[in-house]
Amino acid sequence: MTCRLSVRRAGLVVMALAALGCAGGSGAGDVVAADARDVGETGPDAVPQGWWSRLQPSGLPLAQIAGVASQMSTSAAPNEQRDFEYAQYAPYPGFRMRNGHRFNDVEPSAGDWHFENVSGSVDGAVAGGSRVLMGLDYSVEWAQDGDASGTVHLDDFAEYARRMAERFCATVKEYEVWNEPNLARFWAPKADPARYADLLVATTAAIRSACPDARVAFGGMSSFDDVHPLDTWGFLRRALEARPGLCDSFDVLALHPYTWAQVVSPEHDEWRNATTTLHGQTAMTELARRILADAGCAPKPIWYTELGWPSFQLTEDLVAAWAVRSLMLTARDGVEAWCWYTFWDTEPVTEGLRPHEHYFGLFGWVGEDGTVRRVKPAWRAVSATLDRLAGHRFARDLGPELGLPNDVYALAFVDDAGHVAVAAWDGRDEPDLTADGPTPGGPDTTYDLVLPLPPGTTSVTVTDLYGTPAPAVEVTGELPLRLTPQVQVIALFM
Repeated sequence: MTCRLSVRRAGLVVMALAALGCAGGSGAGDVVAADARDVGETGPDAVPQGWWSRLQPSGLPLAQIAGVASQMSTSAAPNEQRDFEYAQYAPYPGFRMRNGHRFNDVEPSAGDWHFENVSGSVDGAVAGGSRVLMGLDYSVEWAQDGDASGTVHLDDFAEYARRMAERFCATVKEYEVWNEPNLARFWAPKADPARYADLLVATTAAIRSACPDARVAFGGMSSFDDVHPLDTWGFLRRALEARPGLCDSFDVLALHPYTWAQVVSPEHDEWRNATTTLHGQTAMTELARRILADAGCAPKPIWYTELGWPSFQLTEDLVAAWAVRSLMLTARDGVEAWCWYTFWDTEPVTEGLRPHEHYFGLFGWVGEDGTVRRVKPAWRAVSATLDRLAGHRFARDLGPELGLPNDVYALAFVDDAGHVAVAAWDGRDEPDLTADGPTPGGPDTTYDLVLPLPPGTTSVTVTDLYGTPAPAVEVTGELPLRLTPQVQVIALFM
């Protein structure tokens, strides 16, 4: 049965097809892109109790989705910056730290093992209640041909991975094989999908032999590679074509869904020509799932093991807004991990080809002496969101019921105690570009929404992006809201 939902605003009469059993919105494994919302027709009048009563939490709690693609020291030696970083994660049990634990640090020469060079970050995670997503990364001179990392000897790399899984299996259950293998920067001299597939097959077998309950991820791909720049995830497709049995050799697909040049929003989709589209976060995720399905793979979890925006060409407040919107969409789209790149800014360089690389941090540069601790708006916003929603799981996209335009969102979340919250925003600050031209929106976009409240609601708290509460509102059965590009969280008390 096809269900179409809309809103008629004659005093805001909500037309929800609850009586027909229509499940508007989407959850993990059944994602409907915002672009596909169909709200053009009306149906029989129905009160909103139906869709409020059919909230179905899915996926992980938000605090177990959130994480950081860190560059912390992995050494067992004391490190104040690492200690400070883990202290920020401590309020959120299960918060994920993803970092590379490199082959050349572990086995600098054949048979010379140094686990102390990579144990510090693991020990710090366990002590602070975080978990480690362990990157198994790169090569070492003695185990490759010449100076090209992509010639790494497969059996040597697999043995390094086996030893790592054997050493850390008690506390580390997540392993990612290589970082951005679709870039020559990390897989020299040129990305090679077939050879990476061979590496993954050998490495996964080695990890599973040492840690049978480990989950192994296909190494996080950059959304734009340097062989086919606009063929998003084409590296994955070519690897699956080269090795048809590859699906069985990874448990999770890792993605780095950076938007175009890291200067447009997570929702932004841009038509360039009949064969080229620049995809936003949701569209990139759907594309990856489609590639897996087309190759005959069973559905696999997806992790974002890197994503982010730099506060170089963008303001710090804009980056904060996009970070929280990205996290909300991650939960809505059934993705299991969201790892922001990265925790610290590096030295504030403003010259060179890619100076923005220095400005992705949640905290500013530590300064010449390493003692500066400046929190940036992105961490203020993300931590404030987790303070309110850490234990909540995504439950429903209310957009279809409310007749929201594309890229305007009201997402319902529910915790294990049944507490309901709605995250709402107008994500049209970077309007989509279609074949017919730009869609509505712009930097000052707003959307006036009247949110019907669940029966029995006694009070409502509305907080802004940074957790600041709005003035108290009288509960009248519906809540007027002006949505902006900054996420508001509406907590409902019944």
